Amino acid sequence: MRKALKWIGILLLVILIVLLVALTVAAVAPEPADPAIDMQAHGAGSSSVQPSYSGLQRQFPPLNGPTGAPEQIELGRLLFFDPVLSQNNDIACASCHHPDLGFSDGRPVSIGTSGVALERSAPSLWNAGYATNLFWDGRAASLEAQVETPLTHPDEMGATDKAAVLAELAAIPEYAQRFQAAFGGDQPITLANIAGTLAAFERTLTSQNSPFDRYAAGDVDA
Repeated sequence: MRKALKWIGILLLVILIVLLVALTVAAVAPEPADPAIDMQAHGAGSSSVQPSYSGLQRQFPPLNGPTGAPEQIELGRLLFFDPVLSQNNDIACASCHHPDLGFSDGRPVSIGTSGVALERSAPSLWNAGYATNLFWDGRAASLEAQVETPLTHPDEMGATDKAAVLAELAAIPEYAQRFQAAFGGDQPITLANIAGTLAAFERTLTSQNSPFDRYAAGDVDA
């Protein structure tokens, strides 16, 4: 029995020495170098996108529609914050897409005209100019196409009488002048032009020049 225990002890000692040698060799051995990456054929995980070593450094994709003239963008900005587009003049686009709340409203569900609770929350408009499917269910293919639904829905902005909205805008000299400057023609105040100005403004809401974006692009002092 003593002899058996002696041999077991020797065996365990040998195993321990082998393990120590293996660990020592592993600790001092140089790390294998990563293979060289051809950045011209590398897309941070996908070869189908712009080459980069970080997805944060890729350029934004093309906008999903026309940028609009400066006069159209400024007109869209004014309309975005003005409740004149709603039936009761009590709610604006910015009511559900507030700049201080990420161009959303921070609510589980949004609140429409006259305080009506809606069925869904308001999606953020940051970088909406790059989206190709609008609304939560993706049913609108452009920002212009998206405008009419919240404008005319009876529980959202409630402007079911489109002609009345257009007439109200035409009766405001500042808007009449701005629509004329932005679009020209005999009757520049149309629903299509309202949609175009709002879309033009929303396409300016990009996050690509935030301090974080500038840091990700290499500006360590951003």
